Amino acid sequence: MNLAELAEDIRSGAEPTLEIHALTPSMYVVFRADGSGRTPLRQGDQTQAFSSRFAAMQALRDAGARRASFVHRSAYDEMVNAPGGGANELREPVDLTVI
Repeated sequence: MNLAELAEDIRSGAEPTLEIHALTPSMYVVFRADGSGRTPLRQGDQTQAFSSRFAAMQALRDAGARRASFVHRSAYDEMVNAPGGGANELREPVDLTVI
């Protein structure tokens, strides 16, 4: 799914679950989440990457999305060799109507 298809879905009344994942300090990828997992937005035959969190949020807002979740995963448990290997994840709800 690309941004144009996402915008069409939203105009049709869909309210997709969207997640903005910080992969590196300068690479952010938007995923559409549903019962079967997460699918990244694509640009052509590649995953669409944004250079900043704001750029991803602005693209989603321009497509008509009203909300998303910002997700930042940390490898802290792995770095300190914590038992259990639980996922460290920061999830922040984002209101795209106020950016």
